Amino acid sequence: MVQYKLILRVLLRAELLEYRKNNGDTQERMAEKLHISTRSYSDLEHGKYGVSTVTLLFFLDLLPDIKKTELIHTFILQVKEADENVRIA
Repeated sequence: MVQYKLILRVLLRAELLEYRKNNGDTQERMAEKLHISTRSYSDLEHGKYGVSTVTLLFFLDLLPDIKKTELIHTFILQVKEADENVRIA
């Protein structure tokens, strides 16, 4: 389970940063959109912590449907790859 959380943390870190840069948002504005403190957002973007379920849902709500689908599929592919690597080792 820990490896899945790490996969999600790394994936979401990149997605959050990409979303923020593409939309010209500051970390403060992203924190407002996600209903968290600016410090918490900064920690997420730097990969210090993973997102809570509530924060994840707020973030998914910001994304167009195609990006939501891509994010989920990317996560599942990375999990399958990690599981396969464990079986091989």
